[in-house]
Amino acid sequence: MLVRVTAFSFLILWVSSSCPAGDDADFRSLFNGRDLTGWSGNEKFWSVEDGAITGRTTAETPTKSNTFLIWTQGEVDDFVLKLKYRIADGNSGIQYRSADLGNHVVSGHQADFEAGDTWSGAHYEERGRGTLARRGLKTRVGEDGKSVPIGTFGDTAELQRAIDKKGWNEYEIIASGNRMTHKINGVIMSEIIDDYGRKNGILALQLHQGPPMEVQFKDIRLKRLPLAGKKKAVFIAGTDSHSRGTHEHNAGCTLLAAALNENMPGMQAVVYRDGWPEDPSALDNADTIILYADGGPRHPVIPHLEQVDALHKKGVGIVCMHYGVEVPKGEAGDRFLDWTGGHFETHWSVNPVWTADFKSLPEHPITRGVPPFGIRDEFYYHMRFRDDLDGITPILSDLPPTETLDRGGDGPHTGNPHVRAAIARGEKQHIAWASEQAGRGRGFGYTGGHFHQNWGDENVRKLILNAITWTAGAEVPTDGVSSDSLSEEDLRGLLPKPAEPEVDQGAQAVPRSKKPPPETEGLDVHPDLDVALFASSPLLASPANIDIDHRGRVWVCEVMNYRGKRKSREAGDRILILEDTDHDGEADLQKVFYQGTDINSPHGVCVLDNRVVVSAGENVFVLTDTDRDDKADQKEVLFTGIGGWQHDHGIHAFYFGPDGRLYFNFGNAGMQLKDPTGNVCIDQAGNRVVDQRKPYQQGMVFRCNLDGSRLETLGWNFRNNWMVVPDSFGTLWQSDNDDDGNYGVRINYVMEFGNYGYREEKTGAGWHIVRTNRSENPQRKHWHQNDPGVVPNLLHTGAGSPTGITVYEGRLLPSIFQDQMIHCDAGPRVVRAYPVKSSGAGYEADIVDLIRGERDPAFRPSDVAVAPDGSLLVADWQDPGVGGHQAADLNSGRIFRIVPRRKTAQTESGYSVPVFDFSTPEGAVEALKNPNNAVRFMAYQRLVEFGKAAAPALKMLWQDENQRFRARALWLLTTIPQIGEQALAEALNDENPEIRATAIRTARRDQRDVLPIIRDRLGDPSPQVRRECLLALRHHPDPAAADLWASLALRHDGKDRWYLEALGIAADGQWNRCFDAWLEKVGDDWRLPAGRDIIWRSRAAAALPLLAELIKTTGPEEHPRYFRAFDFHTENPELKKQALQSLLQ
Repeated sequence: MLVRVTAFSFLILWVSSSCPAGDDADFRSLFNGRDLTGWSGNEKFWSVEDGAITGRTTAETPTKSNTFLIWTQGEVDDFVLKLKYRIADGNSGIQYRSADLGNHVVSGHQADFEAGDTWSGAHYEERGRGTLARRGLKTRVGEDGKSVPIGTFGDTAELQRAIDKKGWNEYEIIASGNRMTHKINGVIMSEIIDDYGRKNGILALQLHQGPPMEVQFKDIRLKRLPLAGKKKAVFIAGTDSHSRGTHEHNAGCTLLAAALNENMPGMQAVVYRDGWPEDPSALDNADTIILYADGGPRHPVIPHLEQVDALHKKGVGIVCMHYGVEVPKGEAGDRFLDWTGGHFETHWSVNPVWTADFKSLPEHPITRGVPPFGIRDEFYYHMRFRDDLDGITPILSDLPPTETLDRGGDGPHTGNPHVRAAIARGEKQHIAWASEQAGRGRGFGYTGGHFHQNWGDENVRKLILNAITWTAGAEVPTDGVSSDSLSEEDLRGLLPKPAEPEVDQGAQAVPRSKKPPPETEGLDVHPDLDVALFASSPLLASPANIDIDHRGRVWVCEVMNYRGKRKSREAGDRILILEDTDHDGEADLQKVFYQGTDINSPHGVCVLDNRVVVSAGENVFVLTDTDRDDKADQKEVLFTGIGGWQHDHGIHAFYFGPDGRLYFNFGNAGMQLKDPTGNVCIDQAGNRVVDQRKPYQQGMVFRCNLDGSRLETLGWNFRNNWMVVPDSFGTLWQSDNDDDGNYGVRINYVMEFGNYGYREEKTGAGWHIVRTNRSENPQRKHWHQNDPGVVPNLLHTGAGSPTGITVYEGRLLPSIFQDQMIHCDAGPRVVRAYPVKSSGAGYEADIVDLIRGERDPAFRPSDVAVAPDGSLLVADWQDPGVGGHQAADLNSGRIFRIVPRRKTAQTESGYSVPVFDFSTPEGAVEALKNPNNAVRFMAYQRLVEFGKAAAPALKMLWQDENQRFRARALWLLTTIPQIGEQALAEALNDENPEIRATAIRTARRDQRDVLPIIRDRLGDPSPQVRRECLLALRHHPDPAAADLWASLALRHDGKDRWYLEALGIAADGQWNRCFDAWLEKVGDDWRLPAGRDIIWRSRAAAALPLLAELIKTTGPEEHPRYFRAFDFHTENPELKKQALQSLLQ
């Protein structure tokens, strides 16, 4: 309901609103009035004039798009911002809680103002949901991004009179939780309530595109507010100081903050890296402050003792870790005694490395969920504590061995008479403690944290996360703060520096690698193939991903700004185009299509004619070359908000499918997918695409239209699935990397809508957690293959670092490679094919090597793509190491070309690309036959445009002997009105089961009624066709679907796990109806192996007593399997309890 404000109440509102939102002394100045220190923008447009930030465009220096001056010292969350502005012409605004898209482009909330009479005071979302509240309105923003008025603040013309159009005006923004209010000169202009937008982000000032304009800002002041409904933890991470892997303050704070943000909805953590924050307001709304930095006289807190002490006396918690517990005696030491209860004092405390065994822990919120444990670290001990441990609870205590004091005599850190006497008396030493005093914030100290690898210990991590939560004043969960397990690779990935050379006992440096042999000498190639160098440095460096366009040019994601070297190239990373202009098989021309910091560390490039999809950081960009001069002219965001920035487990490359849609994936750091407006995507199943086990978790696979619409989540619960590729039938293939040490790299056929078992489905527990019926086989155990509801793996390839993948559907290479996956694994330095054959409703595969690079220690194949002539090109990022998110050599890179034996690039064949004619249906169909995906994209698009005129040429292709050509024709024929129905009917009755399966997939894509199709195919002899029928039944609303499911369930042979999981996928959300229909049909045969399988896989309530019955009537070797099935019945706890109790009778 709209609430109209009366004239009288409006007057009261005007007067009351003119009162400041708190003492101005609480505000921090963000602009020094002299220069742009703390701000970043295009210097062509921004300057300081007469004490004001000035943005100006002219007829000679226009801006092609909105450009922004960004505050670089921090981000904002809940706050009050006050500033004065003056605008001569045009439109401007103040961005807040926004995202930096690179190149001074910003998206997010905007407080609008202009020289005109309409928009000043309005709420607009730049590059997002558009206008969220016009001036004078109070609105609520829905999940669909649309705003609905719920109140007014007066007539917009009347509100305009409060604004001085020629002079200075004061803009005030109040953002608290989901409520954002805009005021000008003390008058409320608009307000929104937004539960779906960003709650934190950057602050920026806008200069609008269009006619020449000028805008000025001054007196910019920020006051942070306590977070609405959350507690805030502010991490202050010290600079690097020790050898790699120790005192990794930035990395440690980053992983702890991420764990809090991911697992504690009531907490928000931010990290200020490399020392004390430049942001003067950084601590103003902190609920706890974490100091993880080098201490002693250079402790970063020492110049700020008064500020932190005042916060502590207001109730702000303080956490100090490792060297951060040491400060000099005197004022700093006294403050630490007050803040945390203790500190390291020279000539009193010591800092040896030793293994502590914490055999018992006290009952305290900090110890929740933490069992007794032991670990080796540089544990300082004999801390200087408050007298009699007043207000202190020891958390971790142990008696160090006496040899910890045998370190060359007494010294400031090595030993002293006091500590020697204490150890001789057998006094346990406290290396973690909690402090609580009335009228003060809580405190916590922890002397460990020297070795970065120890953050991988779940007990250490949970204890510290509990402590941070407790000091913030939040409730620690009963089982403690959970967090994802961290492998050695995950931990290494957070480190900024390359590995140090290994040193032996004699202190002689051992080189990490030999110089790579020239070109191809170190590569062992399949006897039927030849390999030649296509390109190398300096044409390119460190290629992470490639694609090949219809002209045979290679597009390269060139990565230099990576992890610890992310400032290697100030201008940013690049998308290159490499061309062989003289067709001799070697690239001789390089072009830079796009360069910018917004694409730093790009992981994917997909060329779609003059549009290029680039996956980088949290974004997926579409770069368009509108004038086709090989330079990007336009940049749009396709998806955003993706986790895994500068992380190999984030977003990967897109791939155009035979059905006209895009396929892509991200690894388990991706976390979520948001649309360009910043809203979490809702997929076609109605689920939010977020890693929250509802139902999605970990790595995921997706499909969408070219514009990002009709998003589907096709698979989930992967770890580091690098790329996903469809073949011409629409079957999906990808690889996935295991946690190091399990030799469990896997190749997957991605059965749509399946769970792939990296984490436990219901709890998210890792593979190492003890569970009923856990396999002793490391690979099966790692991927939870013994659990119901986990799709089988196609193939395990051992240890590795799997990267790029494609499907080779050309005919240039020998037949063993035709129509097969081609895959790179940078760990063992190998490029492989996996010849696949059908096996039940799934597949089985072998391994055939194309290239092995054991003799070239820098060969690291990162991607493989098919050229228009049918050859393969392999990208090599050329580095002595792999894994751990490191790059020792960012300046090198190579691309190799694979051709048949006796047709090398330097001899017979060269590199000649066919010329394609897309102007006629016949020419486009001929191009559709090409093995290169970029060519097929252009052909597909033209044939769609031709419509019915393309039918004759497509029908000719439909008659081809090549089944993959036929499938490509079918995807298009079924889209043509009138002709499509006939083409579908023919395909459904084709003698080839892959064509019949493709026909069902086309019916799903085209949103046809699939029930008649499924009913007609119930007796299909191919389990793969019946598998597709089952996938088509998933979430079907028609009650008849249950009967069809039951009929298909009767076809299960009790041996085919692929078919069983297809049954499970099909019954999702409708288990009770489907299972009941099956029970009616199966009769007493439910006791046969097939029936026992279905009961084990089922989530129906009626399956619970049958599970109990199976335990009673089968041998003990089967009992663990059936007991484990009970763990997945979470919807009917009472029936589950009754079934289990029946086993006791």
